[in-house]
Amino acid sequence: MTYLPVLFGYHATNIGNSHVPLSLCRYWHDGGRAVKLIVPSIEKSISYPWLQPAMKGLKKTLVYKLNIKDQARSLAERKFVKSEKSASVVYLWAGLSLEVFEQFHKNGTKIIIERINCHNATARAIIQNAEHKWGVKTDNVIRDDKIARENRKLALADAIFCPSPMVRQSMLENGVPAEKLLSTSYGWEPERFTSISVSRQENLKPVFLFVGKLCLRKGLPLLLEAWRRADIDGELLLCGAIDQDLQSALAEQLKQKNVRHLSFTNDIGEVYRKADIFVFPTLEEGGPMVTYEAMAHGIPPLVTAMGAGAIVQNGVNGLVLPDMDVDAWVVAMRDMAENKQKRIELGEKARLRTQDFTWKNVAEQRAKLLEAKYPKLWGGCF
Repeated sequence: MTYLPVLFGYHATNIGNSHVPLSLCRYWHDGGRAVKLIVPSIEKSISYPWLQPAMKGLKKTLVYKLNIKDQARSLAERKFVKSEKSASVVYLWAGLSLEVFEQFHKNGTKIIIERINCHNATARAIIQNAEHKWGVKTDNVIRDDKIARENRKLALADAIFCPSPMVRQSMLENGVPAEKLLSTSYGWEPERFTSISVSRQENLKPVFLFVGKLCLRKGLPLLLEAWRRADIDGELLLCGAIDQDLQSALAEQLKQKNVRHLSFTNDIGEVYRKADIFVFPTLEEGGPMVTYEAMAHGIPPLVTAMGAGAIVQNGVNGLVLPDMDVDAWVVAMRDMAENKQKRIELGEKARLRTQDFTWKNVAEQRAKLLEAKYPKLWGGCF
């Protein structure tokens, strides 16, 4: 093959999930490994020779204005199937229809899948357990038919990128053969944080930072309860939108002493620069990029195993804590608040650790995994 065809089913903004395929394809292309990424649409500010949107101009405007369910994704799938019907290998992302998987399987094409999160069966069990513990119900129910579609896609796949040890574990727990699994990570982009190396003003009191959607899945009830019990003379800064399921249930806790909420920011780098400790008690993840980015800013992370991704080493460059043990979080948060030198030492080790996890390095690691599995990919040029 002369290039690797990649399909991503959502509007590409280079923020959130779309940042991952855009980063990988960029560095593969820059390193001489040809790619073609097809997406439904792109932001006007994004332009690469290897990036092809299915919609532009008036067509794009009308499709999103009419808001017909799955139409944008379907247009991208049709474009991809038509242009890549003779491909020997394709790289498919989450959120795509089962039909596109079936079509390429019928053609005899080898299918690579990106796992953004854990297996849905694992995720459902985790969320149900959390709902029971915290007495909170969520509307985002994972149904049996969704799990069945996922299992079919995994069965059709020839290779599955797992961006963290926990994702890999969830695949194995649900019967996915180990030989299909490619262990990898997510990463961070130094170019996004132009002021990362600029010295900052020291906080008089420690600032604990959470970045992400404020929801049950991300462990918000545990974090707020741990903060209340810890009674730290500092600040808990919550950066992200609050899930409607929790707005009323946790309204009083969100108003507690020294808790500040920032619903949105255009400059997450400045938010990282204001923090002393990163807290991320998430219950279910793929490879949380916020952990990588916080560590790149020299912020020591307090995370769960899910929040650790493939980067945090417990006791070396951060602390990995239980996802349901409030007492353990209280002890760890108090210790970090009171021990400035420990924060500095862990933070510096965290920063050094991230140098191996830039998107350029992650793209190279993934490329080698693919070349080992598909020797004829990219013309067999290693």
